[in-house]
Amino acid sequence: MYYLLLIISPLLVLDSNNFVDLATEVQLERFEQQVGFHLANFSGLRVRKFNRTTWILDGDTELFVDLSDEYQFSLTWAHSSLGNNQWNDYPMKISKSPMCAFLNGPYKEYQPYFIDNTNFPRIGEERVCPFPKGRYWVRNLAPAGVWIPEALAGGYWRFTGSVSDVNDEVLIKYLLFMRIKRELD
Repeated sequence: MYYLLLIISPLLVLDSNNFVDLATEVQLERFEQQVGFHLANFSGLRVRKFNRTTWILDGDTELFVDLSDEYQFSLTWAHSSLGNNQWNDYPMKISKSPMCAFLNGPYKEYQPYFIDNTNFPRIGEERVCPFPKGRYWVRNLAPAGVWIPEALAGGYWRFTGSVSDVNDEVLIKYLLFMRIKRELD
C-alpha cells in the first residue's frame, strides 16, 4: 500500500489542471471600445485593481440594437512577447460567423467562464436569437489561469472583438489587453 501511494501521489500533483493553474497568472491590462458608439456603449467597462494580486473587469454597458444574423461576430488574438506594441496575430480565433450561430455556438460553449459575473444572456437547450438590446453589467470578472490554454505563450495579449455587417464593414470593435505570466517565463 505504501508503494502504491508513492507512485500515485506525484501523478496527482502533476495533474494538468493543477499544473496550469499553479503555473499561469493572468493580469488584465485594459479594455477599450474603438468604434460603434452609436450601436453599443462599452465605455463603462474598466479594468481595475481588486486586491494586491488581482485585476478585474467591472462596469456597465448598453447595447442599443438587437444583434441578429444581419450582424457577424469575430474574435482574434495577437501576441507581443515584450509588450512593445509589436503584435503578431495568432492563428487561434473565433472566425467571423453570423451572430445567432456565434451566440448558440462559441458563446454557449464559453459562457461557464463568465456567466456568474454578468447578466449576459444565458444559453441553455433552446436556441437564442438575437442577442437582445439592453443594459448589461460585468462584476468582478477575473480570468483564472485554468482558462488559458497551454498553447498560449507568456507575454502580452490583445483580444479584438468585432461586430460587422453582411458587407464586412466593422460596426463595433473593442480590445481587451492582458498579460499572461507563466512560471517558466
